[in-house]
Amino acid sequence: MNKTILPFLLLLTPALSLGAEESFWTEDVWKNPDRGFLFYGEKKLDEAKDPKEFETVEELKFEAQRRLNVAVMNPTESNLKAYLEINTLMLEKSSQFAQRWKETLWANPGFDHTVVHPNANFAQVALKDKTKQEKEAALTQLAQSSGLVILVQNDCSFCGLMAPVIHRLQEESGFNVLAVTIKGGIPQEWPAAKPDNGIVKRLMTLSGSVPTVTPAIFLVDRKGEQAQLIASGALSLEDLKDRLVQVSGLARSTNSTIQTLPRL
Repeated sequence: MNKTILPFLLLLTPALSLGAEESFWTEDVWKNPDRGFLFYGEKKLDEAKDPKEFETVEELKFEAQRRLNVAVMNPTESNLKAYLEINTLMLEKSSQFAQRWKETLWANPGFDHTVVHPNANFAQVALKDKTKQEKEAALTQLAQSSGLVILVQNDCSFCGLMAPVIHRLQEESGFNVLAVTIKGGIPQEWPAAKPDNGIVKRLMTLSGSVPTVTPAIFLVDRKGEQAQLIASGALSLEDLKDRLVQVSGLARSTNSTIQTLPRL
């Protein structure tokens, strides 16, 4: 056999073994203008395919975007109708999904946030009242085992603002309050304040906190063995109550009174 023909025949052998039908890797790239040249071939969506036949959200979104692009660039009646058709289908599917979502939540209340956090106004009012009662009971219990030490000073605007707040807390919850003045002088709003006799250093040692703004409010147990800085500056009565309940460990989880069925 002519040696010059042998290499040529070797090159033809793989192609001949594939049969008459050429594969993506062996076909002439110039025969098919839609064939990928430097990248893998990609399957194109059939533009004439009925949108209801799409099996994935990605296909539906792709087709909707394609039709929208066509309608925007060429807003003929047919192009607009084509986009409206698929947009209507997407709205229908969204509506069906939302309905089934609600029905599934109704049948599986363990996943429904509104079961323990109801949207009904009368239920919210009732739960709010119940929470307030529980908070007041916790504060009364805390007042029996702890008191408040408040650091104040002259020319402190926040100290004057907090005086009626602390007085209200005493009346409602029964806390014993000791006001300690620093840097000398008795603030007018705190006539019963005592001078610092070393208690400030003791409070910082027990709590591990260094107050930087007055009034500084410490929660101290009656034995004087534990202290915690819970507030500095001005805050509302309700905020102060919330902090006291939180640090006391007496706080109950939200809607803790809602009864649940045992696992059946």
